[in-house]
Amino acid sequence: MSTLQQRIQHLQQTVAASFDVSVRKIYIQNQEVYLMFLSSLSDTKLLSYLVESIVISTSNHIDVTFYPGAVETIQDEQQAITSLLSGQCLVLLENRECYYVVETRQYPARSTAEPEVERSVRGSHDGFVENILLNVGLIRRRIRDPKLKVVLYKEGLKTKTDVAYAYIEKLVDPDILQDIQQRLQQLPEIEILNERYLVEALYGKTWNPYPHVRYSERPDLCAIHLLQGYVVLLVDNTPNAVIIPTTFFEMTQQLEEYTQTTLVACFTRIVRMIGILFSLYLLPLWIALVIDQNPTMLKIPLEEVNVFTFGVQIMIADIVVEWIRQSLVHTPSLLSSIMSFIAVFVLGDLAIGLGAYTEEILIMVALCNIGNLLTPSYELSLANKIFRIIIGALALCFSTTGFCLGVLIHFIVLVSTKTQKYPYLYPLIPFSYKEMKRLFLGEPVKVKK
Repeated sequence: MSTLQQRIQHLQQTVAASFDVSVRKIYIQNQEVYLMFLSSLSDTKLLSYLVESIVISTSNHIDVTFYPGAVETIQDEQQAITSLLSGQCLVLLENRECYYVVETRQYPARSTAEPEVERSVRGSHDGFVENILLNVGLIRRRIRDPKLKVVLYKEGLKTKTDVAYAYIEKLVDPDILQDIQQRLQQLPEIEILNERYLVEALYGKTWNPYPHVRYSERPDLCAIHLLQGYVVLLVDNTPNAVIIPTTFFEMTQQLEEYTQTTLVACFTRIVRMIGILFSLYLLPLWIALVIDQNPTMLKIPLEEVNVFTFGVQIMIADIVVEWIRQSLVHTPSLLSSIMSFIAVFVLGDLAIGLGAYTEEILIMVALCNIGNLLTPSYELSLANKIFRIIIGALALCFSTTGFCLGVLIHFIVLVSTKTQKYPYLYPLIPFSYKEMKRLFLGEPVKVKK
């Protein structure tokens, strides 16, 4: 058995007996050529062009030429196997010890539709997909600058997932870029399946519910942040990009603010911030007032309030709303209309008549959840909801004192949350007039020359 056949046999034994591993042998001009590829991840047209190029070049007594894809020469067998499992084609020639890796990948991908979580009335209506190559292309379509750098890594012992970070040279903060590069080079040996695994590997797992980075499926939003000096992380097989660094107020911004006039954008920001504050503090504050028997504008018999019954009713109403939210997220579109009928029964007059909760409780819980839906960042809205429950429980147990204690704990958590470079409550703490003006009034993206 020749050395070339032994190498092919060893490769076949290494990748196991998978049905999509294909090996093709070409015998031209007394020369053996082997092609090894995955039929599930390879483009048949590119493979036919590759075979045609080999036949034409060898028939004309020319050194073997590959086209039209990019070609890389690899000496390491393990690296060649990783390229093979990524969808590239391995070409092995007689009397040559190296592996030729030819680009023939064609990953299954859906269309670049607008993200369901980050919708916008104006602006582009495309979004990231699970293909990292398409995601990089969506960013490059918006930033046509040679200083836009995209660096690729392969992480994971089994998954070998493609991880890329993008930045614009001379615009990015050098401290942030150096920190990310060091963290990527020192990643522990864990499997990277999505962007959450990567973030936990970079910054560690914490019990703090507030996100340390910002997630986005919008390429236009990532392009804006790149022009502002941020770094964007992309992970293959996931449509979510990671924007680093971020702050609490940064995650409350929406793309709509970049597409409207100054007055309208400022108005929508203020209204949204009020809604976010309502989602955090309105329900706990109302609980504290009711427990302290303070009169409010709502028609509730203060003298008949039972703390245990009152707390159970609020808990039931909040849990029912959370159940409906989660069911709408995971329910197929064909069954979503049924959920609207169920919501009418569990949140309507029938539940109020049975004594599950009162009209006032339902109004407060609804207002708080509307504020959660107003929050652009899904992760931030969930973190706010957790702290609303904690502050509400303290207010239920210790009335106004418990509410003040809960607000103080929440403020301490926000201040102590660590992110890269900037404090979590920047530009409020420490206060920056310039950044606060940009946050609320907005301004065109300016590039420092």
